[in-house]
Amino acid sequence: MTETDGELSTLQDLLSQSQGASQTPENVTYLTQLPSLPLSDLLATPAALTTQSHTITSSLTALTHTSYPKFLSLHKSSTALLNSLSSLNASLNTLLDTALPALDDAARVFREKSGPSVIEERQKTRVVLEQQDKLRDLLDIPILIDTCCRNGLYSEALTLAAHATNVLAALCTLHSEEGESISSSLQLTRSLQGEIASSLHSMRLLLLSTLFEPSKKLPALWKAVQFLRRMQAMSEDELALTFASARIECLRSALQNLERDAGVSGTVTFDPNDNITGTTAEDREKHLDRQADDVSRFLKRYIDGWREGAYDIITQYTTIFLERSHTGGPSTSTSTAQPSPVIKQTLLPTLLSLLLPPLRRHLGRAYPHIAPLSTQLAYCSSAMARVGLDFRALLSQLITQAVVDGFTRDLRMGADREWNVIFSKYASGKNKPAAPRTWLVSAVQHLPSLSTLVTQSSAPAHVPPEILTSFPPLAIILNAYLRALNKLRLLAPCNAVNGVINALESSLSKTGQELFTYVMESGASDKELDILRAGGAAYARVMVPFLRRAVVEGVFGVSNASQADGGKMMFTTSECKEDNVLEIVLQKWENWLGDGT
Repeated sequence: MTETDGELSTLQDLLSQSQGASQTPENVTYLTQLPSLPLSDLLATPAALTTQSHTITSSLTALTHTSYPKFLSLHKSSTALLNSLSSLNASLNTLLDTALPALDDAARVFREKSGPSVIEERQKTRVVLEQQDKLRDLLDIPILIDTCCRNGLYSEALTLAAHATNVLAALCTLHSEEGESISSSLQLTRSLQGEIASSLHSMRLLLLSTLFEPSKKLPALWKAVQFLRRMQAMSEDELALTFASARIECLRSALQNLERDAGVSGTVTFDPNDNITGTTAEDREKHLDRQADDVSRFLKRYIDGWREGAYDIITQYTTIFLERSHTGGPSTSTSTAQPSPVIKQTLLPTLLSLLLPPLRRHLGRAYPHIAPLSTQLAYCSSAMARVGLDFRALLSQLITQAVVDGFTRDLRMGADREWNVIFSKYASGKNKPAAPRTWLVSAVQHLPSLSTLVTQSSAPAHVPPEILTSFPPLAIILNAYLRALNKLRLLAPCNAVNGVINALESSLSKTGQELFTYVMESGASDKELDILRAGGAAYARVMVPFLRRAVVEGVFGVSNASQADGGKMMFTTSECKEDNVLEIVLQKWENWLGDGT
C-alpha cells in the first residue's frame, strides 16, 4: 500500500504538474472514467503503463540512434531560428525607435518644401484630365480653320476661331476649392492661341489677295470685304483705301498687258522727226496709215478695257462702302461708319490718270483714224457720267491737239518732203542750180501771164485751180496738201482751226521763202525772170489763197459771210499780219512782182 500510495501520490503530482494534460479533453474524459473502472483493470493499469513506457523509451532510443543527423540538423535550425528571431526583434526595435521617426520627419519636411508645387502640378493634371475631350477638340481647331480657309469657308473658320477663343479663356481661369478665381496661363493655351492667330493671319492674307485678282466680280469682292470687317483687321478707311488700291492695280496691270500685246510702249511719245522711209509721198502715207491703224486698234481696246474696269471699280466701291446704310445689316458703329470722302475724291482722278496720259501719247499717232475714237470716247464719257465720272470737257483739248499734230505730221511727211526733194534736186546743192525752164514750168503748156495768175473767188473751194498744172513742182506739193486736207475732213474740230491754219501757213511760208531765195540768187535772164515771176505769182496769188480757202471753207465749212461776221473770233492768227511769217513772205513776193511789173 505504501508503494501504491507513493505511486498514487506520484501520479497525482504528475497530473497536478501537467495542467495542460489535465485540461485536455482526452485526459478529462479518462479521469472521469477512471473511478468507474473495475479493480482488476485498475490493478493492471500500472503494469500496462510501465510496459508502454519501456516500449516508448526503447523506440525513442532506437530513433535517436538511427536519426541523430536529423536531430542535429533540427538543433542547428532551431538555434538559427532563435538567432534570426532575436535579430528581427532588434531590427524591429530599431525601426520603431529610430527609422520611423526619421522617415516621419523627412516626410514632413518634404511636404513643407515641395507640397505646393506638387499640389499645383496635381491640380493641373486634374484639370487636363477633366478637360481632355475639350482639349482634344481644341487641338484640331487650327487644322480645321486652315481647311476652311483653303475651301473658302471663311464664316465657318471665324466661328471656329471665336469658339476656340471662348473655350481657351475659360480654361485659363481655374477655380480653387475656396471659390477664389485664379488665372493660369497654360503653355498649351498660349500655343493654341498662337496657332489660331497664325491661321487667321493666313485667312486675312487670302482675303486681301482676293481683292487683287482681276477676275473677281462684285459678289466675291463684297464677301471678302465683309469677312475683313468681321475680323476687324483694319479700320474702315484703311479697308476702303486697300480695296481701291487693289482694284486700280488690277486695272493698271490689265491695261499694261494691252500695251504689251499691241507692241506699244507706255513711254513712247510723238516723234517729231517721223523716221519713216519711202521713195514717194504715197509710200510714206501708206506706211503712216498702217501705223495709225495699228495704234487706233490698240486705243480702241484700251478705251474699252479702261471703261469696263473703271465702271466696275466705281460701282463696286459705291456698293460696298457707300451704300451700306441702305442694307439691312446690323446697326453698329463699325458697320455704319462711312469711309473718308477723300478716298472717293481721289479715286476718280486716279482712274483718269490711267486713261488721259496714254491718250496724249498715242492719240496723235492714230490720225487720221481719230473720228471713230472720238465717238468711242464720247460714249465712254457718257457711260462714266452715270457713275459720277464725266470727263467730256477734258476730251476736246486732247482730240483737238491730236488732230493738229496729225495734220502737221502729214504736211511734214507729204508736202514738205516733196518740196525738199524737188528743191534739193534742181535749185540747191553743191552743183549749179538748174534753169527755171527745166523744172519750174511745164514744157508742154504755154507760160500763163501774170494777169491770169489770180484766184477765182467764185470757184468751188474744193476744186484746185487748173492753172497750177503749168507749174509741176507747185502741182505736186498741192496734191500733197490736198491729201492732207482730205484726211483732215474725217474729223475737223472747230477748236482745231487755228492750229491747222498755223501748220499750213508754216509749211507754205517755208516753201515760199526757199523759192524766193532761189529767185533772188538765180541771176536769170529776162526770159527766165518771166518764168520766175509766173511761178512766184502762181504760188503767192493762186496756191496760197486757194489752200487758205480750202481749209476755212472746204474743211471747216465757214463761208465768206461767216468769216466777215465772226472770223475775228475764230482765226486769231490773221489779226496780226505783221507777225505772220507767211504774210511776210507773201509781201516779199508782191513787192518783187510789183517792181518787175
